[in-house]
Amino acid sequence: MRASIRTRLLISLLIIAVASAGVLSWYFVRELEAYGLRKLEERLGSEAQLVGVLAAQVGVQRTDSLNRALETAALDVNSRLIIVDGDGTAIADSAQVKQLGTGYAARPEIAAALAGEHGVYTRISPAGRLALYAAVPVREDGGVVGAAYASAETFTISTLTRDYRTRLIGLTVLFAAMTLLVAELLARWLSRPLRTLESGAVAFAAGDHAVRVTPSGSRETYAVGEAFNKMADEVTEMVSELRDEELRKSRFVSDVSHELRSPLTAIRGTAETLLEGDVGRDDQQRFLSTIVREADRLARLADDLLTLQRIEGATGELPIRRVDLGDVSRAAINALEHLTEMRSVSVELTGEAPAVLGDADRLQQVVSNLLDNASRHMSEGGVVRIELGREGDWATVAILDEGPGIPEEDVGNIFGRFYRSQPSRDRSTGGAGLGLSIVKAIVDRHAGTIEASNRPEGGMRFTVRLPALRG
Repeated sequence: MRASIRTRLLISLLIIAVASAGVLSWYFVRELEAYGLRKLEERLGSEAQLVGVLAAQVGVQRTDSLNRALETAALDVNSRLIIVDGDGTAIADSAQVKQLGTGYAARPEIAAALAGEHGVYTRISPAGRLALYAAVPVREDGGVVGAAYASAETFTISTLTRDYRTRLIGLTVLFAAMTLLVAELLARWLSRPLRTLESGAVAFAAGDHAVRVTPSGSRETYAVGEAFNKMADEVTEMVSELRDEELRKSRFVSDVSHELRSPLTAIRGTAETLLEGDVGRDDQQRFLSTIVREADRLARLADDLLTLQRIEGATGELPIRRVDLGDVSRAAINALEHLTEMRSVSVELTGEAPAVLGDADRLQQVVSNLLDNASRHMSEGGVVRIELGREGDWATVAILDEGPGIPEEDVGNIFGRFYRSQPSRDRSTGGAGLGLSIVKAIVDRHAGTIEASNRPEGGMRFTVRLPALRG
């Protein structure tokens, strides 16, 4: 099981704190020990100098006087004072248990003093403490006749830790406890934004896509909180789009089923009537015409569905090139000339539009579908106008008819699949209701827009806007 950030932070801070405290303690104790030794060395040196002066004045031969003088001096200096003769033998001692006659000539500090120098030496005493020894020469008539010796004990790190072991253990435990407390509070404060993010992520993963977090904490955790909210918004939007797409697909399947049911029912009923026999020749012709007409409707529906699927399902780039919207509009007019003449509708093309980038065949299909839709809903003698123009950075193609228009509440739905306005619900008089859906899909693929509106004087206006080429 992986440790949490809080646990890792607690352990890390505790290790750092204990290690830092140990190193600092060792450093300061060493410095304190060195400082104490320096001060003690200075004191013992001064005491040895005084004893040396005293021995020179009294004389090394007067041992009784020297011993009394050292006993008196030791009461004030709290050090052991010894005077040795020229052979390094103790002749005076301030200690209560005197060691007169003991030879000290082998000691390096005594040897240095008898040689006329200042001698200092440290060693560990039998009690385990650090002992410092200082010796100076005693001179008479310009010669060295002995040495004055001062010594004292001080602490070492080992003796200090031994003497204060219980206190050190207590202080260590107290320090560790305080460190843990501070680390715990710090860890909770630092990890609170991460815990908030964790709970938000868990809730989001469980399906609560409305959950969001309030970014807080350090710059990094604040940025993570903002990134989480942004991700949540994008995921929520994607889920919403997927649901809408599934709903559209379901509705599309339902609409297709509904559209297919009518012609299939007509074909089946007519075919069953013909199979029963006893049908007059005129009725046979009428029934067969019905079958052919409904079969044509099915074919047109299949073609429209395939066209729409190819446009909306295309994943590659359009085979674009420079397109003149005037040429596209004239080609669409010529292609539908037989239909408009049959419907007794005339078509007028006016204005000019800048060139655009696109698929000329698809853009001709846009104009053709809009022109076919307009001419289908007009009475004889009507006029459909195609107006080319420019609006800022957009090239525009507007198709205006003189038909009945549609209710305002239906304008927003006119580009939906299988949509038909209320006045033209009869499928037998028109297409499958996919023409305008195909138009919108093509315009969208060209990064353009299309809008529909009722004209004040009657009829509809469809305006297509496409990005215009410069120059």
